[in-house]
Amino acid sequence: MISIARSKAEARLAAVQKSQKEAISEQEERAFKTRENISRLRALRLAKESEDQTRNVTKSPVRRRQKVR
Repeated sequence: MISIARSKAEARLAAVQKSQKEAISEQEERAFKTRENISRLRALRLAKESEDQTRNVTKSPVRRRQKVR
């Protein structure tokens, strides 16, 4: 026969373990979202850089007038 104190302790332990699993899964979810956002931003940056490179190649250099003193 299991004592009342032991059954209460086991119940508390189970509750703590469950909350730890939930906390870990929340952390993993946040980490996943962060990695996903970083990869999205990286893709946007690379696309912009490649677009800028193609514009610079096709664009003729602009000469500025020198300031007269």
